[in-house]
Amino acid sequence: MSSYYRINYHLRAHKRDPFIEFIKGMLLTPFVLHVKPPPAHMSNQARYAEIMGNIEELIDEHREMDARGLGNHSRLRRVVPTVGTFFTQLPLREAFVAIDKRHSISARKFVPPSFNDIRRVLNTAQVRAVAPTLRLITFDGDMTLYEDGADFDKDNALVQQLIALLEHDLHVAIVTAAAYGDNAALYERRLSGLLHGFRAHGLSGERAKRFYVMGGECNYLLQCQPDFSFRFIDESTYSPSLKQGWAEDAMQAMIDKAEACM
Repeated sequence: MSSYYRINYHLRAHKRDPFIEFIKGMLLTPFVLHVKPPPAHMSNQARYAEIMGNIEELIDEHREMDARGLGNHSRLRRVVPTVGTFFTQLPLREAFVAIDKRHSISARKFVPPSFNDIRRVLNTAQVRAVAPTLRLITFDGDMTLYEDGADFDKDNALVQQLIALLEHDLHVAIVTAAAYGDNAALYERRLSGLLHGFRAHGLSGERAKRFYVMGGECNYLLQCQPDFSFRFIDESTYSPSLKQGWAEDAMQAMIDKAEACM
């Protein structure tokens, strides 16, 4: 992946997250000058894990108070006023230990955990929280699964990862801005390497049909078929009845009003 898209989050205020900044501040404790030395038996990993456990408790308290309509009075809301709603528990301690084994965050003596380190822990915690009940997982295409504007190459290491998800009986979808309407052949060309991987692996037809592409961000839905081609699915079969009742002139009026507001 090109380094052109790497972001220095310190220079982009709109990309900084107050909750992540709060966690960063909590994890800076071992690096503060004149701070009281920790017990000799307590490793960096243990200290970080303990802090993550404390933040996990703050989130649990916030969720409980939020459910009672008292979220504005939680301790977490007081220290991070912009914090939103947590729809699941976040096993941060467990996620940190798992990430630390791979990336050795706690082994660094002079470099504290970074924004990306913490984001990786949060992402891992979220995945672990939803895994037991997960039924659908979606991915962006360009700059996530393959290079911007490129096709999905058959040698892409992610082919086997996506196959593994399908073999765990999950529904998998790629949501892309690529807008080819109902022209399934163009989507097949962009994802030719992935479809080749499905075929070479011998993916069953039932599991192949659990793979979807949503093109034009949210406008064109296609489903993979047992022969590893795509079939366009008409919007009327899945869009809410309320949306189907919208009149063309009403939608145009709304778009015109939105444009005027801009």
